[in-house]
Amino acid sequence: MDWYLAFKFLHVAAAVIWIGGAFIMIMFGVKAERSRNDAELVGAVRQVAWAAERIYVPSSMATLVFGLIVTWLGALWADLWVILGLVGVAATIGMGILVLTPRAKKAEAGFAAGGATPAVVAVSRELLTIAKFDLVLLFTVVADMVLKPQLSDWALLVVMAIILLAAAALWLTPAFRKGTAAA
Repeated sequence: MDWYLAFKFLHVAAAVIWIGGAFIMIMFGVKAERSRNDAELVGAVRQVAWAAERIYVPSSMATLVFGLIVTWLGALWADLWVILGLVGVAATIGMGILVLTPRAKKAEAGFAAGGATPAVVAVSRELLTIAKFDLVLLFTVVADMVLKPQLSDWALLVVMAIILLAAAALWLTPAFRKGTAAA
């Protein structure tokens, strides 16, 4: 048995669960947002809050752990794409634990206290907006893992950076500005 391939499979399988789950939940949120149905939007965010502890955090941690094992088995520590992937995974795990999960819990607590109030809807919209950026970050990490850029692939690295900066400008700046104003 080839341990490298076994752990690589586990790494990819965990990433598929994490990213696929995040993608579908964001699509449910976008659907509710476009229908202008506040109760549906809050419901989607409540599902995200439920899934965060049971699916996203465990699968993201499994992705990281299996990725570290693959990196160790393959002696890949010096490869730029591995370093970028680790930074990207750490950033998205950090965003999930420190930014998205607290907002999801705040929306859940607000809903439990009073239903889909304007404050709960505002937190839900903010969470969905930040989650859109997080999904772009996740897909950029997937692109990094598949394309395996090195320093000589500067054009690809620039495109990936532009995509992340554009997504941050589109979704993070307004979300954090609203979050600061609401605090």
